[in-house]
Amino acid sequence: MLQNSFGIQLSYASVDRGDGSDPRPSARDILSLLRVPAGMRDATAAWDDREEAVLAIPVTDDGHVLTLSEEDTVESTLSTSELKSAFEAEGLTLWLDVDVDVDEDEAFGFDPVEELVDELIDDSAEVGADESEDAAIDSALFAASAVRVSAFSHRGPGIARILATARRMPVDHRESGDWSLQQFETSEPTGDWSTSRAEVPVIELNRADADVWFEVTTGNGGPVPFWTDAERDTLPVLDIDAIRVPETAEIYRRLLTEGDGSRDELLELAAAVRLDVDAAHRALIPEALGGVIGAESRERAFLAAFGVAPDLIDAAFGGATARPQRRFLPVGWWTAVRETAIAGVGEFTPLTRRERPLARLGEALRRRPVVGLALSFGEFAAGAWVTSRVRGAGRTLGLLLVIDALIDAAISIVRIRRGRG
Repeated sequence: MLQNSFGIQLSYASVDRGDGSDPRPSARDILSLLRVPAGMRDATAAWDDREEAVLAIPVTDDGHVLTLSEEDTVESTLSTSELKSAFEAEGLTLWLDVDVDVDEDEAFGFDPVEELVDELIDDSAEVGADESEDAAIDSALFAASAVRVSAFSHRGPGIARILATARRMPVDHRESGDWSLQQFETSEPTGDWSTSRAEVPVIELNRADADVWFEVTTGNGGPVPFWTDAERDTLPVLDIDAIRVPETAEIYRRLLTEGDGSRDELLELAAAVRLDVDAAHRALIPEALGGVIGAESRERAFLAAFGVAPDLIDAAFGGATARPQRRFLPVGWWTAVRETAIAGVGEFTPLTRRERPLARLGEALRRRPVVGLALSFGEFAAGAWVTSRVRGAGRTLGLLLVIDALIDAAISIVRIRRGRG
């Protein structure tokens, strides 16, 4: 949040009019008259019978609204109740709740969530809904809609195979340099599906019918969400360029660009992974205040700030080369384990570590299964010799060598057969 002497927080408040008409022009007039350095979300979008508009209003720690004096200095003399009264006088209702110390039950005299649940139960009892109808209602209310996910990371194809099997969904996998793109549809989070810190960040671009958002996982806690469209059409209520005191203008600008805390979250991510914080932040702030212009351009810029390969970004947006390099279909766990073993450890090696000696050796054996078969024979012979000559723990080690050799030999034989086919 902002670092200044006013102790300000940016509160997002909704405003509506009883008849359902657009409240934004009147809300802007009220805030301009009171000289509140506020912002208005979706300021130029068509109203389309929406129920409410959203305002970003700066509020001090003691519950007062920030305003500007006639000399363009910052003041905090306007109370939230006075601001609400000004809206009520124009037939508007401002839903601005800043008193976080008031217990919800005390404020309303009841628990609104519990009251709503009780009301729904009473209504259900009145209409005599049977268990099957209840199940249908629950299914309709809580069914998760499918989300189209484009997940960028350093994960190998092994994760795609496991995801396809575990989530029972096709997963498309493609690679470019040390970045991969895995695309699928799901109703469950998958950002934490990584086996090594070398695979992060996992940057998921989620696209639903009515919303687009990112979830970024770095291994330090859970996914961090970002909405590139949330502040896109936010406009300042007052003309920032007309403010005569530079420090005041800067406070106003920073309120609308940093007040939502997104830059702080980006700085935390940058401490764990490579990230151009300024570039990512430009994809999140209002277009009118220097943000990237255009919905898709903002999404592309956010991905590019992490250093994602440009051709993978193009593929995620349906570019000409969007055909996947590999597609993994949901199969049974036995088949998935078998195919993973045949593919080798390279599929689970993070793309940033593929040039390491062990990973290169595994890839060489996968490409030359005859050499792998020969090594298996040698391992078998060594294990058999140890088993016949040594007792105790040494004999156990020999048995393990024999078993491992037989498994490796079987894998090499399958690879040879597939190579000839």
